[in-house]
Amino acid sequence: MPRAPFQVLVVPFRRVGDQVEFAVLRRADMSVWQAVAGGGEVGESPEEAAAREAREELGFDGPVPLYPLQSTASIPARLIAERGNWPVGTYVVREHSFATDLTDVKIKISHEHTDIQWLDYQAAHDVLRFDSNRTALGELHERLLAADLPPPVD
Repeated sequence: MPRAPFQVLVVPFRRVGDQVEFAVLRRADMSVWQAVAGGGEVGESPEEAAAREAREELGFDGPVPLYPLQSTASIPARLIAERGNWPVGTYVVREHSFATDLTDVKIKISHEHTDIQWLDYQAAHDVLRFDSNRTALGELHERLLAADLPPPVD
């Protein structure tokens, strides 16, 4: 399927007793820590792309809640190899952010990653490579502290 001109970011979290842990994944191709990330496909909504990317990269089967976040970022289009079918003049693409609750969900990371860590907020923030990941993580952390997650997308 051809690549659409947008990106998605999904910050996985789980509740362990009274604590919250966030998943960070080490990319196989760049050896950096990040959240689940990927590009949309033509015909997909950002929500559909986020759900697909989370399933592909984390290897779970059933549905999990997907919460839209306010955090967005712009990614230079030149960094995306599959941009050949995009309209002329596409210089940046929007990155849409989401969170997913993986409490009690068994996962198995894909070949895109070499490792996963479940960390508290500060440790996750400290290892994430990209500003957009840290911003979305910070928003999610604040929302969880305030018990203010938005309704999950359908």
